[in-house]
Amino acid sequence: MRRRGAPGRREPRCSRRPRCTGADGGRVSDEDSGGVRGLRTWVADASARAGRLIDRVADEAVSAEEFEGATAELTTLRDLLDHDRALRAVVTVRLGALFAMRYATGHGTPEDRERAQRLLGEVRDPATATGEAATDQDRQWAALLLLMVASPTPGGPNGAAPDFWAVFDQSLRAEPGASATAAADVLALADEAGQLPLPPEVQGQLGQMRDLLSYMTRTDLSDPETLLGMLPADLPFSDELRTLLNLLTDLPAFPDSGPTGPAPDTAAADAATGTAPQPPDPAADDTLTGARLAALLGAMEAMRTGDPEAVTRLLQRLGGELDRMPDGPGPADEVQNLMRLALQIGGPIGGSHQDGAVARDQLRAVTEHYARQSASDPAAGEFAVAARAMTLLTEARAAEETESWAELTTLVGELDALERSTPAGHTFRPLVLLALGTTLNALGSHTGDSELIVRGITCQESALTGASADSLGIPETLLTSLRDGLHTTRAVLAEAPGQLPEHTPTPPDATADALFLSGLTATLRHAATRDPADLDNAIGELERFREHARQGRSPQLAAAGLWQLAENHRMRLARTGDPADEKAATDAAMESLQALAADVVLQTGPDHGLLAARSGADRGVQAAIRAASQGRVEEAVAALELGRALVLRAASTARAVPELLEARGHRELAEAWRSAAAHQDPESDALPRQLPSSLRRRALEALGPWEPDGALFATPTVAELKAGVARGEADALVYLLAGQSELPGMAIVVGPDIGTGVRALPLLSVAESGPLERYLDAAEARQRAAGSPSAVRAWEEALEELCDWATDAVVAPVITGVAERLATDEDRRRDRPGPPRIVLVPCGRLGIVPWHAPRLPAGAPHTHVCQIMVISYAASGRQFLDAVRRSPRPPRTAPVLVADPGMSLPHADLEVTALHRACYPQARLYGELYDPPVPPQAPGTPDDLLGVLDAGPSVLHIACHGSAGTSPTASALQLAHPGGGAEPGAGPHPGNLTVARLLDRATPEPATDDGPLVVLSACETDLSNRDHDEALTLTTAFLASGARDVVGSRWATRDSSAALMMAVFHHYLSVEGLSPVDALRAAQMWMLDPGRRAPESFDADLRAELAKGPVLDRTAAWAAFIHQGHPGPAGP
Repeated sequence: MRRRGAPGRREPRCSRRPRCTGADGGRVSDEDSGGVRGLRTWVADASARAGRLIDRVADEAVSAEEFEGATAELTTLRDLLDHDRALRAVVTVRLGALFAMRYATGHGTPEDRERAQRLLGEVRDPATATGEAATDQDRQWAALLLLMVASPTPGGPNGAAPDFWAVFDQSLRAEPGASATAAADVLALADEAGQLPLPPEVQGQLGQMRDLLSYMTRTDLSDPETLLGMLPADLPFSDELRTLLNLLTDLPAFPDSGPTGPAPDTAAADAATGTAPQPPDPAADDTLTGARLAALLGAMEAMRTGDPEAVTRLLQRLGGELDRMPDGPGPADEVQNLMRLALQIGGPIGGSHQDGAVARDQLRAVTEHYARQSASDPAAGEFAVAARAMTLLTEARAAEETESWAELTTLVGELDALERSTPAGHTFRPLVLLALGTTLNALGSHTGDSELIVRGITCQESALTGASADSLGIPETLLTSLRDGLHTTRAVLAEAPGQLPEHTPTPPDATADALFLSGLTATLRHAATRDPADLDNAIGELERFREHARQGRSPQLAAAGLWQLAENHRMRLARTGDPADEKAATDAAMESLQALAADVVLQTGPDHGLLAARSGADRGVQAAIRAASQGRVEEAVAALELGRALVLRAASTARAVPELLEARGHRELAEAWRSAAAHQDPESDALPRQLPSSLRRRALEALGPWEPDGALFATPTVAELKAGVARGEADALVYLLAGQSELPGMAIVVGPDIGTGVRALPLLSVAESGPLERYLDAAEARQRAAGSPSAVRAWEEALEELCDWATDAVVAPVITGVAERLATDEDRRRDRPGPPRIVLVPCGRLGIVPWHAPRLPAGAPHTHVCQIMVISYAASGRQFLDAVRRSPRPPRTAPVLVADPGMSLPHADLEVTALHRACYPQARLYGELYDPPVPPQAPGTPDDLLGVLDAGPSVLHIACHGSAGTSPTASALQLAHPGGGAEPGAGPHPGNLTVARLLDRATPEPATDDGPLVVLSACETDLSNRDHDEALTLTTAFLASGARDVVGSRWATRDSSAALMMAVFHHYLSVEGLSPVDALRAAQMWMLDPGRRAPESFDADLRAELAKGPVLDRTAAWAAFIHQGHPGPAGP
């Protein structure tokens, strides 16, 4: 029998429904009274209406209300037919059918099942009045209908299969022997129903049911293949049953769940106290059995579907089982271990680095659990090997993510040793080989050692040879894709195209992981064969993968898979020139960038976000260059905005999520988000009841991550950028893009007056970027040899060369061109007098270059770029728009000055003291000074400064040590130690205010529409040593935290020049009333002026310092500081 929407069930059609008439066929006799004739007519009409409803159930969804009317009518009729048993039997069959069908199609209740069983049971029982009057066919129909309610678990809505876990729980709750009794009852019903004149396919299904039940009553489960072969192909839960039978056959016995403590000591204690050991609790053992089976099936569901929420459902289920168990060793210990194992599945498929981190944290407990059991239980020893392999593989993945190659090499050695100690035939030897092979491939890919890669492939092939998908815990389609991928990779590495396996098309039910691997394998095959058919196969597989990705399946693969799909369409475009491929390539690339942005938002902190963003560091620039080269400026800008500054955007997005959720009607989800942010407990060791990423994933889905205008990932349009430039009283926003290999770089110019434009920049190609490379090398050498005069001289020479290169690369072709075009625009001159105002968004390593510092071409009336225009910088167009929306705060209203807490920067003391006396006498002081003008408010710890930010300062000036970390999120201001003591021996310095901590604050969206000016008079506060497309610096982090303007430094400044420049800057800001960007430009021009004079606000100490004659017009002295934020002049 087959229900609509539920494989394996079918309702009777009209031609074979229960009879509608009595023994005389429903004809009304002339001898009957009028009342009887009327009642018989009513029965016939009501039965016909019910029959039509029953027929509809087989073909369409029928509402509960439609059932209600029919059941009420037949119930009334049945009560009126005590005098006519034949008609009562007819009505009873039809009424029982309605209750049975309503229950089976998910619209009913347990009471419907009970009514159906009672009514249909009466029909089948000759001892009842109804049964005595029923015909044989009535009883046969009743048997067929009773099969529909044999399960105590109802069907899903509209005839869908019932929830598997409800059926599973019902089976676990069954009394001993109940299953055998139920099987015998069903077998009897099937035998009786089989006598009906049913269509051959229905008879065949009943025959299958009889054969299966008969086989199960005669045998045990020792031959699962025979049993599985008897299952109907469309039987509900056949996948789960097949998985369970195979796993129970292939896996070793579960370790004993008894106490895992030191047995001798326990026995001695029992003897001393006279206490007998407590007997095992049968209920707890049953619960443990259910938990083990649930863990096996739940793990396979997650692996089969690639759905991270399947892991969350499993954790919640196991957590519920744990709550029903007594504390202490034994079954509760085992369920906790199952939860830890479930977390290991969530790490790879969850797409969240926090999921992986939590899984890693729990692996040690898994290993210890099996180690305790292995002394007394050999099965635990086998599981201990699996736990060790999982631990090493997890550590290897973490080492690869963080690029800790020495650690990865060590882990290869440990896995090698584990492989040698694991004998052939060991249950988990395939897992050991897979872990070793995966780690060898990762190390070989980094080192370029093809022998390591081939050795890794050999290990993986050995693991997969002869292994079943169920024994490996993966779907069959994924196993096939893995084997094909390994064989293809081996043939490509050997440059042996004749050894390439044929492409194996994936079946319709292939998992997202299998489609991803199959698409990559076909792509690799095409690279070797150049056969168009291989490329078509790759595109087809990845297009199917895209549909899974849109449903949230295997999110960790989405960005990479969609990017490869875009690349494949582009390769086919090169061959065919088909515009459809051009559009498909662009669409897939944008979707990939969107998936990457979703990955970053899914992470729970800047460090994890950076790991996710790193995987697609250059994709936005690549997509933008391709779109811009074809004149599609709008798409180019969208690609840039999607693909860079992802961690900064994720930080601001996370603060906006609750409001966005509420706007879409998801109030409970919004409150859960706020609660999670307010109650984070990183020190908690409690086992989680859901994947850490679960809440963020549900929020992402609610906000429509795949919608073109989704609330989270909408990028600013060209029109919005033009409007922002106008609002900021600037003239142009200019994206600078580095080229790839020999290809030129590019500038994309957007402005309200000059429109949009694209220009190729040949000197920004990799081949022509020698000065940039030499500068990076010199800067690194200067950092390594701190204080070395020769290293400083070499760096300054490289800086001058870099500025000369910048003149030819960008200044001459772009910046001066913009300035000349604006100079001839009379409307622009009339509306916005003064020099041109340009906002630069330099992408990638171009963000290192001080674009305001290059010298102008020979013959120009000025020397440097900053003398002819106002230059501001932005991490992205979006962050620029955020800044221009904020209003300024008058500088003197609530200034805060922070001096170096370590008192190791003598010029910082001079700087802060002079600023307090000359510009901000009402300022609050933090930090340490030799002779403070007023007592400092506090030592100046990170918490002190974060509190200052929350209080809404007008100006926050920080003069202390700063550093660009190896990871951008580790870049920090070195402030006071919270305890007032020295730095601890290990771990991050608690006195450091890092980029990660700035971005990770649990603060809501700013309640005001204004923002402070933050001045970072410290070293390297607008510099990152890597991940340049993230533009992740202290400067941009303060902007993301709500600042309107930030001044930061590109390199270390250690002499009095910085103090003098900062004093001049604040003079122009607070005394002359200039905007921050104009005040910085004025200070730079003062530094360049050989006839400079001390501003009137300089005190005696500053004048004395200036009188010493420092060389201020060196590029290293005056060009270190840059501005980000609002690019316009001060308001009236």
